[in-house]
Amino acid sequence: MSVSLNPRVSDALKTVLGNSVLPRGSKGFEEANRSYFSAFANELSPSHIVQPTSATQVQSLVKTLRPHLLSGDCRLAVRGTGHSPFASSCNIQDGVTIDMRSLKGILLSGDKSTVEIGVGETWEPVYTELGKYGLTVAGARDAHIGVGGFILGGGLSIFSSSMGFACDTVAEFKVVLGSGELVCANPTQNADLWWALKGGLNNFGIVISITMKTFPAGDIWGGLTYYVPDVFPRLLERTCDFVDNETDSDTHIMCSTGYGFGHQVTTCVMYHTRGIENPPSLQRFTSLGPQIERMNTLRTSSQLGFAGELAKYTSHGKRQYWTSITIKSDVSLMKAFHAKWQETLGLVQDAEGFIFTFGLHPLTKSLLESSARAGGNAMAIPASDGPLFVVLINPIWTSPGDDERIFAVVGNMVTELRQMARESGLLHRTTMSLGGCGEESFQRLRDVSARYDPDGIFQKGVSGGFKLSDKNL
Repeated sequence: MSVSLNPRVSDALKTVLGNSVLPRGSKGFEEANRSYFSAFANELSPSHIVQPTSATQVQSLVKTLRPHLLSGDCRLAVRGTGHSPFASSCNIQDGVTIDMRSLKGILLSGDKSTVEIGVGETWEPVYTELGKYGLTVAGARDAHIGVGGFILGGGLSIFSSSMGFACDTVAEFKVVLGSGELVCANPTQNADLWWALKGGLNNFGIVISITMKTFPAGDIWGGLTYYVPDVFPRLLERTCDFVDNETDSDTHIMCSTGYGFGHQVTTCVMYHTRGIENPPSLQRFTSLGPQIERMNTLRTSSQLGFAGELAKYTSHGKRQYWTSITIKSDVSLMKAFHAKWQETLGLVQDAEGFIFTFGLHPLTKSLLESSARAGGNAMAIPASDGPLFVVLINPIWTSPGDDERIFAVVGNMVTELRQMARESGLLHRTTMSLGGCGEESFQRLRDVSARYDPDGIFQKGVSGGFKLSDKNL
């Protein structure tokens, strides 16, 4: 049943933003509310969507809503570009959703060493604008992903082996606190908040813009290599050899096997960020066969070109989610994981429009060492823990009638995978949840929250995928 906001809250919103407030049922509401990456977010219906265009308007919104958030009369969601698959991360039923997509802007500093990016941007215009100056940043591998959520979640880029997580290249955040105050967070000003925002998600305030370090953009060699499905076990062996032994920090890979449209296929996405064609470090993958050569895309291109390529494989508006397990490098365990994935696929592949991906995203020692040199982040993974693999499980389907069984079957599989890794001593504490950041880091995050949000606005009144106040973390 739909619930209307307290009339006082509704009136207050209109006083602050006027025509930029979209009540449920108004012109433009449905278009804005049906544009999320995940169908589950599309299916939530806030009472109002508000669309600020400036930091000042966001400040006014927070100050206006603050008493209602504290009293429980209102709950809030903050949307960047809406790419999270978890419904409550960026939308909310019967509350107020702040849609940040109008906070755009790409402002290069005078010396061109940094660029300030509005959180309403996606990476495609960022790469395009910086390319005019021969520059780039360590942004997302998919051009259509939003800047804000990607950085606040940590972020892997094709430059991660040499630069760490994408958030490690952030020079400054501008953020509106629960008090409505706009502050800067950088290594010398509010440094603890700067650290916390690097992977700490939406627990501390509403980020307005992110300033990142730039560097020269050059040719990149890489793309996708497709293999027949039976190659995947051998690809696992070579992937473990890569993360255990490779010293070339100008490389980046992702390996996966997947099912869709009645077929399985195995892929390796690989890049050499200095543009060396088929370098020795990647020949363990380019020489592996048999390949489906007509589908391969290896070439010399730009970051924009490769990010645009991966964006074509993103499915918007589908019923989908992802979950992850972080493990230490071990061929036997990964083969056992793959066997369990195959077994699970057999139970649900008849679901309408079903697509199922089992992906491996390496966290190399070089990545973790680069992250530490940059000042660290909320994930707090010591280099000594590496190398690691983030195992990403991603089911996609079309019918609501399949929701219950897919969540159950895939959920059981993930539980079994975690138990297998735990029993073998190879499960790493890092997860998609903030509870996986380690006890010391988690307590530090709570201390930062208490300092910058003493009334707990962003714990009690603002939804999100993972909150510091969640007792299950």
